[in-house]
Formats: sequence, C-alpha cells, structure tokens
Amino acid sequence: MTEHEAYIALNMVPAMGGTTARAGVEAFGSAAGFLRAGAGEMVGVGGIGRVRAGAFREAFQTVDPAAEIAKAESCAVRIMTPDEDDWPKTLDSIPSPPIALYVAGSVEALHASCVAMVGTRGPTPYGREQARNFAYRLASAGCCIVSGLARGIDTEAAEGALLARGRTVAIVGSALDRLYPPENKSLARRIVASGGAVVSEYPFGRGADKQTFPMRNRLISGLSRGVLCVEAGLSSGTLITADHALEQGRPVMALPGRVSDPTAQGCHRLIKNGARLVESPEDVLDEISSLSLFAGSPPPAESARHDGRRTAFADRENVPEPQMTPEERKLVAALRDLGEGPADLVATKAGISAMSAGPLLVSLEMKCMVSRAPTGLYSLRRSRP
Repeated sequence: MTEHEAYIALNMVPAMGGTTARAGVEAFGSAAGFLRAGAGEMVGVGGIGRVRAGAFREAFQTVDPAAEIAKAESCAVRIMTPDEDDWPKTLDSIPSPPIALYVAGSVEALHASCVAMVGTRGPTPYGREQARNFAYRLASAGCCIVSGLARGIDTEAAEGALLARGRTVAIVGSALDRLYPPENKSLARRIVASGGAVVSEYPFGRGADKQTFPMRNRLISGLSRGVLCVEAGLSSGTLITADHALEQGRPVMALPGRVSDPTAQGCHRLIKNGARLVESPEDVLDEISSLSLFAGSPPPAESARHDGRRTAFADRENVPEPQMTPEERKLVAALRDLGEGPADLVATKAGISAMSAGPLLVSLEMKCMVSRAPTGLYSLRRSRP
C-alpha cells in the first residue's frame, strides 16, 4: 500500500481524528507503518487506549482505499494527502490537522491569498449586501474567498466572488457526495466551473451533522490569512470559526451593525474582545498584508494571476475599477450630474427605461459604484470601498 493510499485509509477510519492520525504516523514512521501496527503497539500512542486500539486494528483491516480512489476519479474529485507536494501546508500547523482533503475543482485555489468570510444563516438585507460587496471587491483585488457553502452569509460571499469572476473555495461539513444544503448544489457546480474549489475532509457517504460543521470551521480559518465576520448572533456557529482563527494565530475582523440588531451582537462582541473593526475591503487587505504568518516563500499561487487580476498583495492600493456595461456607465454619468435621485429620474437622465435601470442599479450597488439610501435615493459612492 502506498503512503497516499494509507492516509486515505486512515481518513476512512471512524473516530480517527487528525491529531491521533498524525501521532500514529510519527510513532510508526509513516501512514503505512501505522496501518501495519498491531493493537498492542498502538496503546499509548496519541492517547490511544486498549479499546480504541482494538477498534482501530479491526477498522484497518476493513477499509478499502482503492475503492475510495476509484469513486473519486469517477466523480472528478481529487483526494489530497499530506505526503503530496501541493498539499496546503498551512493546515499542518492547526490543531487536529486533516488527514485528507477531497477537492472538486482547482487545487491551486487552496494556495491562493485566501480570506474567510463567515456569518449567520439568517442575515439581514444589510448583511447580505455587505457580504456580496466585500466578497466582490476582495475577489477583484485577487483574494480567494473561503466560506462554508451554508445558507445566508456564506452563500452571499460566494455569489459576490463569482460576480467578480474571482476565485472562491467552499469547505463543506459533509462528504462531497452528500452536499449540504442541497439547494446550494448548483452554486457548488458554479464555484468549480469558475476556477474555485469545493472541499471536504470527509470520506464519501458521510452526511452533515452537529459534529461535522464545527469541525469544518477549523479548516475555513486554517486555510485563510484572516477571518471576516459579517453578521452573527451571540449563539452563531460563526463565533466557533473566530475561536479557531484565534487559536491558529489568524486575525479576526468584524463588520459593525446596528446596536439593536441581534445579528450584529456576535460581531460587536468580537470587536469588544479585540477583533479589528473593518469598514471597507481595504481594511481587510491592510490587516492580512501585515501578517508575518506567511513570511518567507509565498504560497505557490500567490504570485500568479487569475483572469488577469492582480493578487491582493501586488498592488492593494490600486484596486481595479469594476467592469461596467455601456448602460451602467450611462447611469453613473447621470448620477454624477444629478448628485442623487430616485431610480426613475436617474433612468430618464441616462436615457434608459426604468424597467431596465432597476437591475442595472442593483448591479452597480454590488460593484460598490453606487449606494441606495433608506429613502430610495441613489447616489455615487464618495470613495470606492
């Protein structure tokens, strides 16, 4: 059995956590050596007791990594293991490092300048807007947006990155053949098609449960240079990701919200406890560019370009101007003359029908070129976020 197959086999063993697996690999010299070990030899390694040693010995004889690899190949999924050169090394230093990663899409995306965006599954309209806006601008600046494919903020962050034609990585809390939530299967396919990746550490057949979601959160933060919390309640799982980030030495950032809004209370607590309050994508870039965590040789894809975009660290003060259609440019010119105005007036000034102008103004909002006041009046943003 090869070392690659041995790691896959270890990952298929129930109750074999990353810490235990790595301890066994170190004790026996290799993953294959760990698989050959007898129950008596395992006792005491990584805290393994006699009962677990017996269970592991039995499981080692029943798992079939060859069948798992064959299924992955049939699904266009690559199973990565720590013995491979392009394994994301940033995950080796986190508590309970993964034993294997199932990757649908681009492995290169895992080595990009990643920023995690997380938040509640039930965001406010403000939270949805900000998640898309930040993801769009960060992706335009070359960041790869990492989230969990969950409903709410995760979905909006992925959509914002896709709108910018940037890269995004979704780390899911289930096996890739049991994607959750099911309504985001189409989004997962679009992420893969766009040059991003959908990633899981779970072998095929594993469904999502209350244990898998908190566990996958450590990978979201571990793969990223920093974690941005957009909206979160006090009991939100988002705070678990923030805790993982702090434990891993990653910076935590948070967007402020209304003091009366329950979905802002988690972010406000993070800010009180030392998270950086951010008001623009530039704040995020400032925070992650100052890190010494990744000092030395850059990740393999950091100096590369994706769709001709600069990386986040190539020239973060020169964030590229969003691409606009001719009709959108007419609306921007109209707002420049008007200062502000309702949608119908802006459309008339631009010489565009009101029906056509509505979706275009929404698109310009997502591109952070215009803003819409609570009164319904549109205006140009005074400065690009």
